[in-house]
Amino acid sequence: MTNRGYRIADKDFWHNIEKDFGNGGGVYELFCMTPKINIKPINRLLKKDNRGTLYIGKADCFLDRVIELKKSLSPDYTSRGHECGVRYKASDLIQEKFPFEYLYVELGGTPNPRTLEVELLDQYLKEFGEFPPLNRMG
Repeated sequence: MTNRGYRIADKDFWHNIEKDFGNGGGVYELFCMTPKINIKPINRLLKKDNRGTLYIGKADCFLDRVIELKKSLSPDYTSRGHECGVRYKASDLIQEKFPFEYLYVELGGTPNPRTLEVELLDQYLKEFGEFPPLNRMG
């Protein structure tokens, strides 16, 4: 599996994903990386998540699913097409602590996105005692 990171607010966001993955899919993780702090760690139930994972999801086609993610997170759209964005926009404090312009997704291409998503969520739950903050519980 090849992982690649993309800044969501980047004007070439879609072009770069299409160039790297075409219509392929896999799993994706959302995190925040500020210029001064780099990756923003998140305190979790059992220990600090130094990777700062905000959300883990899957996509049969990155261009379709991640476009919904970007629209639902973006202050320029009112889309409710992705649960992560709905949770993100429901809290001014979350948006303040993790500003849109510093949100990144890391994409990992795989032919079986659902299986890998379940594995990643299970690993996260075991390590931190809870799911990433913008994932739905259970």
